[in-house]
Amino acid sequence: MAHTEAELSRILHALPVGVLTFGRDGTLILRNAAATQLLMPLLGEPALDNIFFALRHLCPELAATVAAHREATGTILDQRRIDAQVGPRRVVLSLTVTRLAPELCMATVRDVTRLTDMATFAFANADLLIDVAEDGTIGWAGGAVGPLLNRSLKQIVGTPLRDLIAPRDREALAKTLETGARGRLSPSVLRLATQTEPPCVIAGLTLDGPPKRIFVTIGRSPEPAEAHLKQGKDFEIEAANWVRGGQPAVLGLLAVEDWRQTTSALDDVHRDTLMREIGRLGGEHNAGAMVVGEVGDGRFGVLGPVGTDLARLGEALRDLVASFSPDGKAAVTDSQIDLDAGGLTLTESVQALRIVLSRFGTAGADTADLTGGLSGIIEQANHHKRALAGMIEGGRFALAYQPVVALSDRALHHYEALLRPEAGPDNPASNPQEFVTMVEAVGLAVALDRAVLRRALGAIAESGVSVAVNVSGLSIADSGFATLLIESAGNVPPGRLLVELTETAEIDDLPAAAARIAQLRAVGAPVCLDDFGAGSASFRYLRDLRVDMVKIDGAYVQAAGRSARGRAFVQSMRELATSTKAETIAEMVETEAEAALMRELGVRYGQGWLFGKPVALAAAPLKKWRY
Repeated sequence: MAHTEAELSRILHALPVGVLTFGRDGTLILRNAAATQLLMPLLGEPALDNIFFALRHLCPELAATVAAHREATGTILDQRRIDAQVGPRRVVLSLTVTRLAPELCMATVRDVTRLTDMATFAFANADLLIDVAEDGTIGWAGGAVGPLLNRSLKQIVGTPLRDLIAPRDREALAKTLETGARGRLSPSVLRLATQTEPPCVIAGLTLDGPPKRIFVTIGRSPEPAEAHLKQGKDFEIEAANWVRGGQPAVLGLLAVEDWRQTTSALDDVHRDTLMREIGRLGGEHNAGAMVVGEVGDGRFGVLGPVGTDLARLGEALRDLVASFSPDGKAAVTDSQIDLDAGGLTLTESVQALRIVLSRFGTAGADTADLTGGLSGIIEQANHHKRALAGMIEGGRFALAYQPVVALSDRALHHYEALLRPEAGPDNPASNPQEFVTMVEAVGLAVALDRAVLRRALGAIAESGVSVAVNVSGLSIADSGFATLLIESAGNVPPGRLLVELTETAEIDDLPAAAARIAQLRAVGAPVCLDDFGAGSASFRYLRDLRVDMVKIDGAYVQAAGRSARGRAFVQSMRELATSTKAETIAEMVETEAEAALMRELGVRYGQGWLFGKPVALAAAPLKKWRY
């Protein structure tokens, strides 16, 4: 039975896990039920016997690897990663070949491309997961559809997605899909097409093809009591996703005066109750369409659609805090910024948002003029470009070094070099992260990364330790800097210079970045993905860039100690990294309990205050350091 390349591509796309048992001649002897179920509609019974040959045609490297083991003797376990180009689609496979008997081999094939897609998808908190084709029809569905729609999964597959939504909300669905044409679909509250038309939350992400697909999640609209207060980076991620979604929205900034005085008089139970009640405010106002997060000490951010009554929410926050205050009084100031991109690129918009949240969380809302929206924030940053450039050129910054250790025995693996800009009137940033974001926003990322690289290389030469430097996505895209980085890595002993790829600015040309990362690894410089899980591009980077390490964002590490769901997230990220042969690092490990949990979940390395705070390298322990 002959197959076109397009048909074979669909075969592999539909095979997230395939177990092939074959004899020396390549004839399939046994197949797993899951593969049969997935492939039968495409191939029919006779063609299943030739699936190995179909895969051989699709991916010659896979066939060559399997064929090489046919004549071997003894037990073999061969694991490798295979990159293949299938027509316009690039696939990444992981392959394990095991000899079961003298005449019998087994090959397990995992499509890592599909695995990362589904892992990203599965991280959604939803009742129903749907894979939608470019024409709007549902190609696959999973989850608990019955309680939502009184239909089975089989009944909705093959039907248009719009048929699940109440007629009066179908135009809103179309607009949501249009705004998510590139990247993430921001959460929208729409009604389902049932007799009672219950509200649901629809979100998702779009993946470029061919074929182009949209992953959609549908979940019940949360009751007010289920709303919760998002913390720090979690709220920043949520806000950035709203910006990426392109839907009209506003960011409200609410500051509680004398916050420390109020909360210092509360015991842990009452303080937790206060924070929980603040989180519920987003569900009680504006039909539950708001998200509330804590971005600083007594400073709260609010995400909502245009027209959100922030003044009323501020009054509710004031009354709530007053009810917990010893004197029964509280004062709240409020301001807001329109999240309309206003002609900015997506990267510039997210950078502007991060600048706002960083300033507000550290120094309050009065540190920036918000009337110009996101574009105004970028204009303000450009006013400081000369001062920022002067600080970089003059080397007016220090590097602090924090250890990364093996969780098994606390042996030092390497240090991460962390930027510490000098404080002063020329420094417009309130903290290091804001400094880096502003530098990227005004086009100085390459200059900063060059300066940091020179400083770190000097530390490596003087101390002989291994040091990881953070490199912006903007810098790895710059051919001049990439050449310097690769040459520098080649001039030090292998493993002494590590590169942490940050997601403060997204990489546009992933194939070019992949080639440069391959060159770095070839000269002995391991590459790590920083803050994995914290941004929308993390899973795409893991899929398309071959790296040695993945650093699990600290928010997930902290959440793992609080719930089974949090632990499941970390375990899933660790398994996903392992499938691409990348080691994992848990950041923000602050207690022995967190260290033990990360080790239990299979994470190999840890970083955090438990093992050491960032300090000057002269004050840091050296290679034989043990905790």
